[in-house]
Amino acid sequence: MRKLVWTIAVLGVLWGGWWMLATTALQSGLNTWLAERRAAGWQADVRAIELSGFPFKFNVALDSLALSDPKTGLRLAADGLDVAAPAYWPADVTVRLPQTPVHIATPPVSLTVTAPDAQAAVRLRPGLALELDRISATGGALQIDLPQGKLLNAQGFNATMTQLETPETYQFALDAYQLVPAGIVRSALSLPLDWPLALDDLSAQGTVAFDAPLDRFTLENRRPQPREIAVEHATLNWGPLTLNLQGALRIDASGIPDGQLDLLVENWRDAFDLAQKSGMIAPNMIVQAEIMLNALSNLGNDPSQLDLKLQFTQGRAFLGPIPIGPAPRLFLP
Repeated sequence: MRKLVWTIAVLGVLWGGWWMLATTALQSGLNTWLAERRAAGWQADVRAIELSGFPFKFNVALDSLALSDPKTGLRLAADGLDVAAPAYWPADVTVRLPQTPVHIATPPVSLTVTAPDAQAAVRLRPGLALELDRISATGGALQIDLPQGKLLNAQGFNATMTQLETPETYQFALDAYQLVPAGIVRSALSLPLDWPLALDDLSAQGTVAFDAPLDRFTLENRRPQPREIAVEHATLNWGPLTLNLQGALRIDASGIPDGQLDLLVENWRDAFDLAQKSGMIAPNMIVQAEIMLNALSNLGNDPSQLDLKLQFTQGRAFLGPIPIGPAPRLFLP
């Protein structure tokens, strides 16, 4: 019995020493990383770093976090950020957002995200690069705002990204529950007053291949850029409108896509009316577009459905035979 007590005591002392050593190294590593970012010209400020969780966890609370990369224009500001990991394997990380809004800005857009119940479970691969093996983000109420006003809110969401055998390729899945596009979106689409507030369904699944794996250098250096996107399925149900999307795109070094997405539209005339009212179709193309879409819908068994090819080629975008403008650039800032 005495031998057992001594064994437990020694193990307890060793574990306590490991926890203290690891937390000291963790705090030192965070301070070093922040100092290196500031030396590289970043704004990298944290009011305080608090460590807790003994004996089974490492809990890191970052108070008043502000990061800004002058090269890319990426900025992040949050009142706090909580990071937790089990003491036996610190590479399984859980990140919790604060109750207050988080501000994220890139050169094209500035967002304010409020998600008090959101958290992300991050699993990293062993190694110096700490490649992302899997991330799963879940949450309840979500609100995203632009400087001009509210963009959207949702009652819940679930998103995952998992690394496949090829290190640069990830499988993704997204589900949003009771997603409500706010006033900015409704005004831009010229939605009628009786159009439903919330989407009935929004989900997507597929794979994306980057030009480099996602790892600890992703934030510090150039962001890995998508080079291939395969959409296994994407579904949007909103009132009378149902969209189903699948297909594949290749993306060049400039972010210009090339490929085809198959788009099935139910109750397409409602979608056409919205596109016309919102200005998505040029006025001089409206009559020609409606004639073409009517002809295409009559080729199938159900004239209320429209099976279209959304094509991107040589920097231009086409919806079936209808040119709709330049292809969008797909890149991570």
